[in-house]
Amino acid sequence: MASILIVDDEKRVRDGIKLSLSGLAHELHEAETLEECHAMIGRLSPDLILLDVHFKGGATCIPFLERLQTEKVQIPLLVLSGAASAKEAAEAMKLGAYDFLEKPISADRLRVSVQNALNASKLKAKTEAATTEKNVRTDIIGDSPSIQKVKDLINQFGRRDAKVLITGDTGTGKELVAHGIWRASTRAAKPFILINAAAIPETLIESELFGHQKGAFTGAVSNQLGKLEMADGGTVFLDEIGELSLMAQSKLLRFLETGEIQVLGSNKIKICDVRLIAATSRDLPAEIRAGRFREDLYFRLNVARIEIAALRERREDILPIFAHFVSSVCLRYNEPIRLVEESAKSALLNYPWPGNVRELRNVAERSVLLSRDAIDRKLILEIVGQQSPAATEADVDLPKSVEEVLHLKDYRKKAESRYVAHVLKLADGSVTKAAQILGVDRSHLHQKLKDFGLV
Repeated sequence: MASILIVDDEKRVRDGIKLSLSGLAHELHEAETLEECHAMIGRLSPDLILLDVHFKGGATCIPFLERLQTEKVQIPLLVLSGAASAKEAAEAMKLGAYDFLEKPISADRLRVSVQNALNASKLKAKTEAATTEKNVRTDIIGDSPSIQKVKDLINQFGRRDAKVLITGDTGTGKELVAHGIWRASTRAAKPFILINAAAIPETLIESELFGHQKGAFTGAVSNQLGKLEMADGGTVFLDEIGELSLMAQSKLLRFLETGEIQVLGSNKIKICDVRLIAATSRDLPAEIRAGRFREDLYFRLNVARIEIAALRERREDILPIFAHFVSSVCLRYNEPIRLVEESAKSALLNYPWPGNVRELRNVAERSVLLSRDAIDRKLILEIVGQQSPAATEADVDLPKSVEEVLHLKDYRKKAESRYVAHVLKLADGSVTKAAQILGVDRSHLHQKLKDFGLV
């Protein structure tokens, strides 16, 4: 028996669908609005959703499907409509809908589509379960001893339901490790919700975690489900946990101890079953000594720990990872596979990689876009902003000819990117600390880091 959620703003349509499916012995639920649907996804984790395209007030399901895709909600959907355009149908299918059914829908057609979607979902789940360990091992590139240890710990911790703390410099791949733990766990069929504490303004982090009711604070114009409640039964990956305020840390600690959440603006207590995986680029013991992080929260989080070494500390992984990124970019852009010359390999191995794997991926993508047949040393050095070892620091960005001169706007962006990366390194990877040093808001700096390809 499957759990099916029917979402349509017309009661007669919902009743008709329920009647058509009544003989299949499925558990049927209904929602009138997209917000109600979103809340029920977190609470029920349905096996299938039947979703109308158009809702009252001119709203469509397309932004909602984009939201589910961003939140990595993997539930098969059948999209229904009596007045959808071909463009809307194509967009819905692109965003993950299993099938698109035009109203009026015959009972036989509906039942067949429902059964096909459920069968396809079961087959996919079985296939993913059978290959989980293989996928965990192949998604993380590298054979250095430190990365091999990370792969082993992913499988070891994945089979248990303990909290996990992932540490490492910015850009080392903490989200990939968290995703691997989730896929190797018994919660793999449930949601995996990402929360980046560094990207959320301090005043909104509690709302993001626990949700809020309309009117709970200025700007709360509607009810919002918190990420912890959305992930009920699944896993939350809380990245850059060291950026949380002490107040948010206190409320998170209470949740970890009791499983209880209290929506902002409400007196009701809810129980949520969530596995937490946290990550940080900060030195949390040092943050505790400085009074910026709660020691009791640290002990709660530091049950199972995975430390990811910086790329400069495992140079044997640089070339395999670079080759993987180059191949992926070539396939994405339908480009011939690029040959990486030996001189380029030497340049890659000698570069310190302050931005770690994230920077290496950025360099690989730019190398493909800026080359034709092969990637050579000159191109690598140009991209990473270095010259030959004999060059002086003052010569690094100065053009050697008119052809190399950049527009002033491009030069400013390049210089700013390098300066921000350097300050972030001085701040030990802490976005908050770097923002304070630079005299800018943390969310503004995080957007800059995204624009520069540093996060």
